[in-house]
Amino acid sequence: MTYKMLVLDIDDTLLNSQHEISPKTFQRLIEFQEAGNYLVLASGRPTASMFETADLLKLNHYNSHIISFNGAVVSAVASRTEIFSQRMDVDEQQEVIDFIQANDLAVIAYTEDGIKVDRENEYSHIEGELTGLPWEYDEAYFKSITQPQLKFIGVGDPTICKQLEQDLGGRYGKQTNAVTSKPYFLEFMHEASSKGSSLERLCEHLGIDISQTIACGDGNNDLTMIETAGLGVAMGNATETLKKAADYITASNDEDGIVQVIDKFF
Repeated sequence: MTYKMLVLDIDDTLLNSQHEISPKTFQRLIEFQEAGNYLVLASGRPTASMFETADLLKLNHYNSHIISFNGAVVSAVASRTEIFSQRMDVDEQQEVIDFIQANDLAVIAYTEDGIKVDRENEYSHIEGELTGLPWEYDEAYFKSITQPQLKFIGVGDPTICKQLEQDLGGRYGKQTNAVTSKPYFLEFMHEASSKGSSLERLCEHLGIDISQTIACGDGNNDLTMIETAGLGVAMGNATETLKKAADYITASNDEDGIVQVIDKFF
């Protein structure tokens, strides 16, 4: 099989434990694109927080795309324009907020200006630090959301997040998906939003056959992506769920696992 596209999750896949792209991985990804291949980033991060990494890797120069909000948005990097987006059902999203709060997790939401968190706990600061976006605690905000949102995160004790994910079986209500992206993040998006479904949409937009794609990830929110791609790759540091579903397991994010994939399959 001749592969044309490599799709990478960012945190704990592209980035190592120091939240950096290693020099070896960076150089290989630049060479990968110079050779005419297509590099796409797919993350649970909000769109605005992905552009810096995308530009660093020259995705703007090579007219590539990013998949953000766990598949709720697909954007062209160079023009900063959305080519697809899917927001939640406005009625069901209030139920999601109530569910998160009732299970002793803090709620994270996104605005045009940054991140809102309803209350503080041990993990509530992490999303703001990871994304680099402005964030604040604002409990009142969550009582007056009237517009459909791209996603919410329940953040808190990993034991609670794991149990809720198991209990929900990937679904909440009639139109909402629920999946962990990190042990302390339980994410809720519209059922039509996933990294896998957005990868399909992007391939159709670009005229690339899905069988010619390789997707790499580490978290349960990467499951649909590695199941959809022509070849699904789990990092050595991935969850057991992802490893079981993967076609190939590469080295960890601290061992330049992405380089191993490129050298083996491209």
